[in-house]
Amino acid sequence: MNYKFVAIIFFVITLVVGNQAFSRSPEAKTPETKSAVLASMGAVSLTVSEFQNLMNYSDAEVKRQLLANPDLMKQKISEFMLMKFVANKARAEKADQKAEIAFMMERAKDGVLVEYYLNNASKPPADFPEEALIQKAYQENQSKFMNPPMVNVAQIFLKFDATMDDAAKKELVAKAERYVTMLQKKESDMASLAKKYSQHQPSASQGGDMGWLPKSQLLPEFNKALEGMKAGEVKGPVNSAQGVHIIQLIASKGEEPIPYDKVKKTVIQLLRNKKTQENKDAYLMELVKKQGVSVNEESRILLK
Repeated sequence: MNYKFVAIIFFVITLVVGNQAFSRSPEAKTPETKSAVLASMGAVSLTVSEFQNLMNYSDAEVKRQLLANPDLMKQKISEFMLMKFVANKARAEKADQKAEIAFMMERAKDGVLVEYYLNNASKPPADFPEEALIQKAYQENQSKFMNPPMVNVAQIFLKFDATMDDAAKKELVAKAERYVTMLQKKESDMASLAKKYSQHQPSASQGGDMGWLPKSQLLPEFNKALEGMKAGEVKGPVNSAQGVHIIQLIASKGEEPIPYDKVKKTVIQLLRNKKTQENKDAYLMELVKKQGVSVNEESRILLK
């Protein structure tokens, strides 16, 4: 079941109406743990218990990702803290007492209930889809499961200082040109020069090697310089807004399919989502077919 939508709407509603649901934690906790402040904004705080409830009502995969990624967890805590702060501000200004807001909140509750009920009624069997269907979907949609063109490059980076004038920048470019000449004449190698002179520390410590990177993530100046380059070739100096680069192409590879075992879980989830939607549509159509919807024409004309 997909609880993500349910969890988000549930959170917004409970914040605005007064956080009533946060007192019903599925897990027993000590009073100290429940009340421990997890995050704060001004005088508003988010407790461990409040966020734990949000976790418990979230999709299992979402919860797993949050627990496995501290940065993602911190980002999610910050998002919910911000939502609670704004909700408290809205209540302080009595926004929740406005008729239109009360109406929308009631509709939101119905929306959550309907989404939960339909998803529960429409979810496919636990063993769906079978292996053959997964492989068929992977083959038919392989264009959606592709690694982008990648390059493995090394660089020597000389940084422009904020205090540099044009003359100083020209001197930096001239220095880069001397390094390029040394490389082309094989008086030195990229690894040695990068370790000694490059000001991009992560790659400098690796002899300038930046590892495999999607071409789409490179600076435009990099991509332009790499056009037509062959493995082992050195090009530079290449100027960017940050400084001067000397680039060596180590290897490159074009777009290629992501292996089946790497995307199998994604394909399964896509197929389950599709089947859930199909079941949901069929369920609603059958419901309308059996029960029908009757509109009172005499009352309809009273609408303005």
